[in-house]
Amino acid sequence: MDQNVQWFYEKRAESVIEVLKKNRMQGIYLADAAQVAPTVLSLIPQGASVAMGGSMTMVETGVVEALRQGPLRLIDRYEPGISPAETMARLKQGLGADVFVSGVNAVTEEGELVFVDATCNRVAPILFGPDKVILIAGCNKIVPNLAYAQERIRHFVAPTNARRIGRKTPCAVSGHCEDCSSPERICNATVVIHKQARPERLTVILVGTELGY
Repeated sequence: MDQNVQWFYEKRAESVIEVLKKNRMQGIYLADAAQVAPTVLSLIPQGASVAMGGSMTMVETGVVEALRQGPLRLIDRYEPGISPAETMARLKQGLGADVFVSGVNAVTEEGELVFVDATCNRVAPILFGPDKVILIAGCNKIVPNLAYAQERIRHFVAPTNARRIGRKTPCAVSGHCEDCSSPERICNATVVIHKQARPERLTVILVGTELGY
């Protein structure tokens, strides 16, 4: 990566980590995506039960495979060959996991975390349940404020993700949000985490590169 871009990402992450602390959340900056998987594993107690949300960032950084091979009890909703009923059972089991690991759609310069979900199986355990939540985001997801976050999600994140997972939504065809009423719509709920009640619960790992959508 260009050294100037790397410098920019590092400085931006440093300022966000400071406001995350004020919002009672922990922040970690990693310059290299290769550091993410071992860092995530180091934050998880050995033998802990772990669930994960859908995230291209976790796939790209090797976190999904690391969780599958780590010294922990993974509640793997993505295990090949399981039935829809078993998938749903594991999603519900994940609400009571010790640790939940996921991506995040946007992080504001005010230290707010923004999520848009279809069925809320990702945001539910992030908001309540697991004692520890670890969120991973490339520095490309840092935005100035909530308005920028909404625009980024509506006009980039939602269309690209809808197309990636094969949803038959207008945005997956046109490439931009049409505020649809499609039954396959993936942006049914918007959640913003402003602060945390428990300072030790939520950790945000910011990575000095572009990751995910």
